Amino acid sequence: MAIISDFEEEEEKQPEAKPSASSSASSSAAAEFSARFDPSSPLGFIEEAFEFVAERSDFLAHEAAERDVVAVLRAVREKQKHKLRQVEREKERERERAKKAKAAAAAAAKEVEEEKKVQGVEMKDAEEEKEEKSGAIVPNKGNGLDLENYSWTQTLQEVTVHVPVPKGTKGRFVVCDIKKNHLKVGLKGQPPVIEVSVRNLSLFNQLALFT
Repeated sequence: MAIISDFEEEEEKQPEAKPSASSSASSSAAAEFSARFDPSSPLGFIEEAFEFVAERSDFLAHEAAERDVVAVLRAVREKQKHKLRQVEREKERERERAKKAKAAAAAAAKEVEEEKKVQGVEMKDAEEEKEEKSGAIVPNKGNGLDLENYSWTQTLQEVTVHVPVPKGTKGRFVVCDIKKNHLKVGLKGQPPVIEVSVRNLSLFNQLALFT
């Protein structure tokens, strides 16, 4: 028992162990860096960072420190360039998608417009075919008719007949005979363009029958 007691006393008298270099390095690594970054003066922030590194380590004392810092700078620049290229490619893809969507919308709108035109033509053809089968006469905007050799319009008070003649035709070559119950229009020496007799029917019906 006495021997053990002496051994314990010797242990108690031994001086405390000094912290190792690794523990000192770990303590230094735990130090926090605090600096305010000003986008208008980034070099000030970088200078403070290097000063912090110089105070807390011997990194800058090594001959390869400058080369290593330049390598890190180049790597960061390349990484930033890569990010910018990715952003630009994504923007380009967005522009292409928008362009294709616009073209597709325009094509769809054109297709709808073409379909409407086709439907309009088909409806018009169907109406004309129906009118041809029924024998109905469609008046023009002047409530008259547009015929091959002449056209005419009417109101409640008057009837206007338009008879085209060859260019340069003199007035003396025109035959225009208007009577109470008779109308004759044409050129001398040629069959009349219009010749109708109005009796119990209206002039509209007379002209229509003449067609």
